[in-house]
Amino acid sequence: MIRKSNGKDISEEEWNNVLNPFYDNYTNFMESYVMPEVIAFYIASSFYRNAMWESTFKQHYNSGKEYLNIFDENYRKVKSEVIKLLRIKYSLEITNENPLELKKIEY
Repeated sequence: MIRKSNGKDISEEEWNNVLNPFYDNYTNFMESYVMPEVIAFYIASSFYRNAMWESTFKQHYNSGKEYLNIFDENYRKVKSEVIKLLRIKYSLEITNENPLELKKIEY
């Protein structure tokens, strides 16, 4: 459904019952699926291409998410997913966060 604009501000009821739940749902999706994939890819790609400079996990995390233009995510949640993706999808394990150090997992 596309809502029609009436030229007035939305009511507090509409904000609480329509827009706020929409934004919460969108934020949850970004934190659960998009951000972990993008940030894990950013870290893994820079590692495998020898383009990673010595820095902390948080700095690499922020560099990866910079392209998404998102600022108020649940850092702990996304970080946990990024660590899982690095291990499962990219065969990388974080051995130190400050500075970020990675080792390739050999199977």
